[in-house]
Amino acid sequence: MKANAGFWVGCALISIVLSGCNRYQVIPDHLVKQVNEKLSYEQVKDSPETYRGQIVVWGGEVVSAVREDNRTKIEVLQMPLNKNQVPESSKASSQGRFLALDSRQEIIDPAIFEKGSKVTVIGEIEGKSSKSSDLVSSESPVLVIRDMTLWSNDSMLYPVRPYYGYGGYYGYRPYVFWEGTRVSGS
Repeated sequence: MKANAGFWVGCALISIVLSGCNRYQVIPDHLVKQVNEKLSYEQVKDSPETYRGQIVVWGGEVVSAVREDNRTKIEVLQMPLNKNQVPESSKASSQGRFLALDSRQEIIDPAIFEKGSKVTVIGEIEGKSSKSSDLVSSESPVLVIRDMTLWSNDSMLYPVRPYYGYGGYYGYRPYVFWEGTRVSGS
């Protein structure tokens, strides 16, 4: 009888641990086969027209978000993505900016994208956008949003901590799991 109870307690513990290992899937199943993960921002930025129609995964930090002509336009400071498709923290590693457009008119309020928020965009390359001011003119690749994740700043503060187990130090282990929110309509 005690062995049977021990078995069920063990099964319960294993199921709890395994359910905690579930992680957020940045690229939805219906887009996995369409995404060209080998196509980097660096390759596309100088001649985005060459790659028109390709679907890529880029990320970074929101610079601005505005509603224009019944669509939301999000300007993003590009940052490399880590292995979990989360933008890295260092702005110094940025290669430039890109625009993410909600052409399906499903993101109604751009206020959800606060300046400095981290995003991962799965988008179709549309071309480039020119922007000029009194001092500078620049061109940025344009993505039509197919899917987007807005990352929680709270979950990105302390991604790792030292792990000590039986027998001593085992290196760094995840401490706070990344929390992403799929943007409504994407």
